[in-house]
Amino acid sequence: MLTTLLFMKSQSILIVDQQEVVRDSLQLILSEEGFRCYTSCNATKAQKVLTTKPIDLIIVDSQLLDRNGLFSFLQARYPSVKIIVMSSYVEIEVTQKALIDGAHDFAIKPLDFKELIDKINYHLSPIRQ
Repeated sequence: MLTTLLFMKSQSILIVDQQEVVRDSLQLILSEEGFRCYTSCNATKAQKVLTTKPIDLIIVDSQLLDRNGLFSFLQARYPSVKIIVMSSYVEIEVTQKALIDGAHDFAIKPLDFKELIDKINYHLSPIRQ
């Protein structure tokens, strides 16, 4: 268990969502799980965070994924960064396209935090690396 905790504390997550309440909730919950969290409200600010902080995984709202070419930027500059796309049921087509194009997983809003944490742990597991 200690090995797992030490591993998790070294992992950084970028949360990209327009809604402050979503960013803050995720940051609080994931920080309590031992992750370092950064937040961004748009694609441009997300790109700035990526150029200044080591990020292992990005949780991004599907509405922001293609704005300002964020998905292309991630694939070109940060191919090892895992991407989890958040979307509502009405945006499922965008999520499907993101998965086909290379996103690693998805989460449906409203979020099930336990399920999301399980997905994060799965994608950041040293066994998968």
